[in-house]
Amino acid sequence: MSLRLGVAALVGLGLSVAAGAAHAERPRSVVVPQTGVGPLDLGTGAIPYNKIYLNPCLPNGCVISSGQSNSITNKWPIGGTRTLTKFPYDDATWQKVVACVKDTFSPFNVEIVTDDPSPANHFEIMIAGRPTDLGMSSAIGGVAPGGAQCGQYLNNALVFDFAAVWSGGQTTCDQSCIEETCSTAAQEIGHAWSLDHVTTAADPMTYNPFTGRRYFQNIDAKCGSDCVNGMQYGLTCGGLNGQERVCFPCTGSTTQNSYELIGDFFGFGPGTPPTVKIDNPRNGANVMAGFAVSSTAVDDSGLLARVELTVDGMKVGELAKGPFVFNAPASLGDGTHKIEVTAYDMHGTPGKASIDVYIGPPCEAASDCQRDSDVCIDGRCVPGPSVDGGLGQSCTTGADCLSGRCESDGTNSVCVEDCSAPGTCPGDFGCLDIGAGNGAGICWPGYDDGSGGCGCDSNRPGGPVTMGLLFGVMVFTWRRRRR
Repeated sequence: MSLRLGVAALVGLGLSVAAGAAHAERPRSVVVPQTGVGPLDLGTGAIPYNKIYLNPCLPNGCVISSGQSNSITNKWPIGGTRTLTKFPYDDATWQKVVACVKDTFSPFNVEIVTDDPSPANHFEIMIAGRPTDLGMSSAIGGVAPGGAQCGQYLNNALVFDFAAVWSGGQTTCDQSCIEETCSTAAQEIGHAWSLDHVTTAADPMTYNPFTGRRYFQNIDAKCGSDCVNGMQYGLTCGGLNGQERVCFPCTGSTTQNSYELIGDFFGFGPGTPPTVKIDNPRNGANVMAGFAVSSTAVDDSGLLARVELTVDGMKVGELAKGPFVFNAPASLGDGTHKIEVTAYDMHGTPGKASIDVYIGPPCEAASDCQRDSDVCIDGRCVPGPSVDGGLGQSCTTGADCLSGRCESDGTNSVCVEDCSAPGTCPGDFGCLDIGAGNGAGICWPGYDDGSGGCGCDSNRPGGPVTMGLLFGVMVFTWRRRRR
């Protein structure tokens, strides 16, 4: 049987990809039987090498000759010799595909490379060309060699991800095209490690449509999504949408954990944790119970699973997306408390940031504060004008201020603190209502809030700012902290 007929026997043909459109169903990948090529080179247990070579077949395509799938000799079970045409898009697109594949495999102890490791042992994914280059149906998105039974892998397996398919015939590859190319590469090499298709749309081992980046899911996913006329691999399909079946080749189960299976072969890498920063309050701040905690969390993949706040080791909040602003419990007692913000990437790798804050009896004057440089605002001790980044200090962005707040009147930019009412700011500052209408706002230097507490001097540079003039000329910008 020719390769073309072997493929047709395994999948239903007649699928198409609309140019420039989202795929209603992913073009089929195929596991091709390796017959007539001699005993298969199979392994079990931990794989003793970990390189996965991504080959764009530049500049002139890749010549494939007949034989057992082999990444070192560029052989595959086809008749004769064929040439897979080169990766059809520009270098910027190739770099994005490589970055995506690296991200997809980041939880595992594998090394994604773009230089041929031969003659060293390695797995290879040719991401290039069209299926017709190898005599296959144009409806096919990728192919992998068959033969690996449950728990086995094919040594030095070579698989194909037909890059030209994913743009629908276009000369450019948009982000959706990049994601499909990336997840197909992951799926095909997964087949070489005896992984089956699953119904979970967020896992690369699926045919089901998905928006965004697929990752190997650490769940027991139902096998299937590839059924044609109620069958696949000679197995009867059923369940949801008639797309669930017994797993193959591990026919003793109806579920597969792709994440664990790959981890069993390669082990798990350390992963790249998200970067986390607590923007406010500052470390060592004197706060009041119920204080807000604002933080920034980013991951190199651009995706986060969740961000959590713990206080003294107890989880008190969780957010799935930003802005990552929490409120500490109003029931916190006096004393020092450890505040920790933890962000998890899509693989569960955590990144953390922590600070200590202090809750004490409310201050009535600066003399009640532990530090001589602090001033008292609304019953809390905060860094005063004599401290770099303290209240009233010049600033450019919030990162210059210990409060995280830098505001401008159009001429001067200074560090500010929140205030709840007139008379709550220290001398030479007044509580400027910035729009709430209830007297609450920010402590602004030289502003007379009418409480009689501001020691304003009309002869000092800048002078006092009257209410009418203030609202006529002052433009406040809520500056975000430097990322």
